[in-house]
Amino acid sequence: MNDCPPVPESADPGAAAHLPTRQRNALRLLLDKPSISPEEIARLDYRALERAPGVGKTSIAIIRAWLNAHGYELSGLPAGASSLRERQRKRKLERAIDYLRWHGYEVRRAR
Repeated sequence: MNDCPPVPESADPGAAAHLPTRQRNALRLLLDKPSISPEEIARLDYRALERAPGVGKTSIAIIRAWLNAHGYELSGLPAGASSLRERQRKRKLERAIDYLRWHGYEVRRAR
């Protein structure tokens, strides 16, 4: 049994309803408002969401999908995670090549 009165989500009652509870509560806490709308969240910067308590990478992905479903995009997105993985992979590969060369192997790169 819940003693709390129901809180209206936003002008569009279904707008925030499709957002999971954890993300909805984190956004409410961030905006310090009992109700949120996709328009308000779309005005936020990626960095503001990233620093919000209770919002991690998975939550940001969920929020972005929710915004996209409502026709909005999150601003200030960093270079994609794939580019981070590519940089890490390239760095590991370069270290491995240096290691092999150090031990006398000749390393040729495929073209």
